[in-house]
Amino acid sequence: MKTDKMWIIKETSKCPKLKNAIFIAGLPGIGNVGKITADFLVDELKAKEIYKINSFYFPHSVFINEESILELPTVFLNVVKSGAKTSRDIIFLTGDIQPMEEQASYEFCDKILELVTNMGCTEIITVGGIGLPGEPKHPHVYGVATDKKTLQRWKKIDKHIRFKDNKAATIVGATGLLLGIGKLRGLNGISLLCETVGHPYHLGLKEATEVLKIIKNPLKLKVDLNKIKNEIKKSEIEQSEKAKESHEGVLMKKLKRLSGDQSSSDTSYIG
Repeated sequence: MKTDKMWIIKETSKCPKLKNAIFIAGLPGIGNVGKITADFLVDELKAKEIYKINSFYFPHSVFINEESILELPTVFLNVVKSGAKTSRDIIFLTGDIQPMEEQASYEFCDKILELVTNMGCTEIITVGGIGLPGEPKHPHVYGVATDKKTLQRWKKIDKHIRFKDNKAATIVGATGLLLGIGKLRGLNGISLLCETVGHPYHLGLKEATEVLKIIKNPLKLKVDLNKIKNEIKKSEIEQSEKAKESHEGVLMKKLKRLSGDQSSSDTSYIG
């Protein structure tokens, strides 16, 4: 375990020797598009956890799991070697949180890049969302590259990525800074940003699927996107049921008022 004033870095497994590894970062953010994408790939590819990272830069809170056991906010670096499931060595950054203060975000990204560079990273993909006021029927994925050569290469890789009329003027947090600081370290890459709902409780399953479609082919990823599609269907059914219950509840209250029933009140108290 490596510790200093601001970091607690635990090496949970020995990192295998990586060659020309691509680094894919997906942390919580708008629509959680990045987190859903990275978590799905880690699970499907059975990526091996290498580092578990806590930091004094993370929010001053703990998570409470279903068994009432507390857990510190944590991020992870996982690895999958090239072979049957992927054509290239991949390092994944996933986790519960990311720092939002400016200096903390810079130091966090610099520390992560230090680790992945030592692991053998040569290229970066970050995944995030572009918040819209409503849910797009057909979410588009926009690309932001560190350099012209990388941009041209990804234009050839997938024509569905939109580089013109980009809706993202700035990228806040790790999704942007990992590329910006990475460029200073000689690492090039791309950020894939999918349109999503700019609501803090929206889960961008459909949006993550659009990103997965793009990165699946160039890396020859053996993943079953039907699994995430099933989650989308479940989510849509749940949302529909909640909306129905809410609508029926409003109707019942209106009917009771019209009938003169005053036994029901809009305000309830728990004492």
